[in-house]
Parts: sequence; C-alpha cells; structure tokens
Amino acid sequence: MPPSLLSLEGATVRFGGRAVLDDVGLRVAEHEVVCVLGPSGSGKSTLLRAVAGLQPLDAGRVTLDGRDQSGVPAHKREVGLMFQDHQLFPQRDVAGNIAFGPRMRGASRAEQQSRVAELLELVGLPGAARRSVAALSGGEQQRVALAR
Repeated sequence: MPPSLLSLEGATVRFGGRAVLDDVGLRVAEHEVVCVLGPSGSGKSTLLRAVAGLQPLDAGRVTLDGRDQSGVPAHKREVGLMFQDHQLFPQRDVAGNIAFGPRMRGASRAEQQSRVAELLELVGLPGAARRSVAALSGGEQQRVALAR
C-alpha cells in the first residue's frame, strides 16, 4: 500500500451529543482522487472542515504527509476547501480574492501580483484581476475560488 498523504483515524465530531462523524477512518495516497458522497446532513462538510482544521475533532486524529495535525491551526495546514457556493469575498475584486492566501503568508505585493497573474492564466481568466466577483458567471466564480 502506498504511503498516505492524508489519513483520518477514529475521527469523531459531535454536535450537541450527536455524532456527526463517528470513528471515521480514511487513507488517501498522493495523486489519488477521492469523492465524498452522501445525503444532506451526513457529515461530508464536517469531514472536510476537520481535515482543513476548521472543525476540531472530539476524538481521533488527522495526519497530513505523516504529520499529526492535532493543534495545528487551519492557516498552517496548507489545505484549501472549495465550497459549492464559492465563499468569495464580495468586497474584494478577483485579484483581492486570489491574493488573500499569499498575503496572509506574508508575500510581498510584487509576489502577490505575480501569483495572481499566474493563477488567473492557469484557470483561464487572464485579464480578470480587477473585475468584481459579483459580475462573474457561476463558472468564473468557481475558477476564482479554485485559484484562491
């Protein structure tokens, strides 16, 4: 079995005494694609939020590249989530949304601008940096969220 890039062992999250995640185990190898499916309320988003560090576990552990993530804050995990509704910052233009991560990591303005241009090219939106996110189509918003 190849080494796990992501591993959950006994991951449990309770809301009001009710287990939303109950002893979940998962191993994902590098370059492996995993799809999380289930009905509304089955814990899909909670699972992803726990991996990203946005939801603390009541029991169990998450490891990324073999390193236990207990106590590692979300901004240090380098895990991104892209929700169905994009979660873009409406007060920021496209560039401001994409530059958010590099800015939080202390990148210089020049580094931010370079990364924004690179990512816009990658997602097929060159020249969209100054556009309002509200003026984008749903597909364009999804690509900006992916770039961020």
